[in-house]
Amino acid sequence: MSKLSGQDALFLKVDRPHAASHCTMIYIYDQSTVEGQRLGFREIVRHISDRLDVSPVFRRKIVQVPYGLGYPYWVEDDLFDIDFHVRHFALPKPGDWRQFCILVSRIHARSVDLARAPWEMYVIEGLDNIEGIPKGSFAILTKSHHAAMDGTAAAELTWALHDIAGAQGKPVAVVPDRPATNVRRPLWGPLDTVSRMLTDNISASARMARPLARVLPKLAIAGLRSVARSVLTAGGGAPRTRFNTNVSAARVWNSVTLDLATVKQIKALVPGATVNDAVLTIIGGAMRRYLEAKDELPDKSLVTLAPVNTRQGGEAAASGNTISMVTFPLRTDIEDPLERLEAVFTATSESKAIQNGIGAEDLTNLQKFAPPATLGLAGRLATMMGVGGKGPVILHNCLVTNVPGPNVPLYMLGAKLVYWCGVGPLVDGLSLIWNPTSYCGKMFVSLTSSPNVVPDPDFLAQCLKDSYEEMQALAEATLEAVEKHAPKKRATARK
Repeated sequence: MSKLSGQDALFLKVDRPHAASHCTMIYIYDQSTVEGQRLGFREIVRHISDRLDVSPVFRRKIVQVPYGLGYPYWVEDDLFDIDFHVRHFALPKPGDWRQFCILVSRIHARSVDLARAPWEMYVIEGLDNIEGIPKGSFAILTKSHHAAMDGTAAAELTWALHDIAGAQGKPVAVVPDRPATNVRRPLWGPLDTVSRMLTDNISASARMARPLARVLPKLAIAGLRSVARSVLTAGGGAPRTRFNTNVSAARVWNSVTLDLATVKQIKALVPGATVNDAVLTIIGGAMRRYLEAKDELPDKSLVTLAPVNTRQGGEAAASGNTISMVTFPLRTDIEDPLERLEAVFTATSESKAIQNGIGAEDLTNLQKFAPPATLGLAGRLATMMGVGGKGPVILHNCLVTNVPGPNVPLYMLGAKLVYWCGVGPLVDGLSLIWNPTSYCGKMFVSLTSSPNVVPDPDFLAQCLKDSYEEMQALAEATLEAVEKHAPKKRATARK
C-alpha cells in the first residue's frame, strides 16, 4: 500500500458532480510517417498496454479510509481491464476542427470512474479536415484525476507512450519501463480505522511543524507588504468578472497554435523577460479584447493563478502532485502591448521573489502534510470560495499553467506527434483555464471554460490570435529597425 499525500487527497475533496478534478491531455498523430498500413485500434491498445508499467498509477485505484479519517491509499485494481480504460471514437464527416472541439469538450466534461484506476484514454479517428493537421491523422485523449498526477507527472507519462528516432532510425523509448509492483488492498476494521486516524493525523501534524515554523513569519511579512501595497496603490486583489462565477456541468474548449520562435522574439522586446512573460502578455491581451467586446473590461488588471512545480532534482515525477501556487497580474489595464509586457515582467519578477523568500517547497509541504481530519473542511472551504475566485475578496480571474515539451519529434508506433495540448479542470469561481504547451518549435495555447461563462470559445480563441499577431508585428518591426541600423553602426565602427 502507498498513501496519497494531503495535497493529492485534497483534489478528491474538492470534487463536485458538475466540476470534477481531472485533467486531459490531447495528442494528434500524423499517420503518413507509419510504414505499411495505417494503425488499427487494437494495435494502439496493445502498445498502450505494453507501456503501462512506466507508472504504478495505471494499474492502481484509490481506496478511501472510512469517514475520511485517514489518508486515502493506492491499491492494485484487481478488476483492471485495459478495454475499459481505452475507448474508440471517430469524428463524422467532414472531420473538422469544430467537431473535434465539441467532442473534446464532451469527453472532458464526464467524471473519471474512481471505482477503477483513475484514468481513461480515447482514440479518435477521422481528423480529415483540420487546417495544419495532415489528412488521416488520429488523436488520443488521456484523462486522469488530478489526485493521481499534476502537470509535470502527466508530461512524464506523455513521454512514456512515445519513442524518439534513434540510430539507424530505430525507435528508442523515451522513458524506460519500470518493474511492476503489487500493492495489497487494505482490510479495514473498527480498530484499523481508529489506528489509522491516530497515526495519520498525529504524524501529519508533526511533519507540518517544521515547514509551518519556517513559513508563518515569512507569510506575515509578505502579508503586511501586500496590504500596504493594496492601500497605497489600490492594486491589491483582482476585479470581479464573468470568470468569477459558478460553472455548469458542460465544458467548452479550443486552442490556438503559435510559433515558438516568434514568442521568443516577443519576449526579447523586454530584456530579461521570459517566454512565460510573453505568453502571459498575449493571454492578457486576449482577455482585454474579449471583455472589451462584451463592454465588461474593468479598470483594474485581471489576475491569473499559476501552478509552480516544486519537485526537487531527485524526486520522481511519475505520479502525485508537488506544486505551489502564485498569482500574476495580466495587466489587462494596459492597452499598449509593449508596455503590458514590461509591466508583466516586473510583476512576475516581484511575485517570484516573494515566493522564493517564503519558500515554495515549504508551502507545498504544508499541503502535502495536512492532517486527514482537516482535508474535508479544506475541500469545502476551497469550493465555497472558488479557490480564491469567489467570496468577498477576489484573488484571481483565471489560471494559466505552462507545460514545456521537447524540441525533438516524438513517435508512437511510427506515427509522428504533431500536436500536444491540455484541457484543465474547472471549479466554481475558477471558470477559465489557459494551458500553453510547447513542442518541436510550436506553442499550443488552449482554453477551457463553461458555456455559461464563455458561450463563444471560438471568439475568445480569435482574441488570442489577434493579441499574438499584434505582438508579432511589433517584434518584427523592432527586428527590422535593428537590422536597418546595424549596417550604419558597423560602418561607423570601421571609421
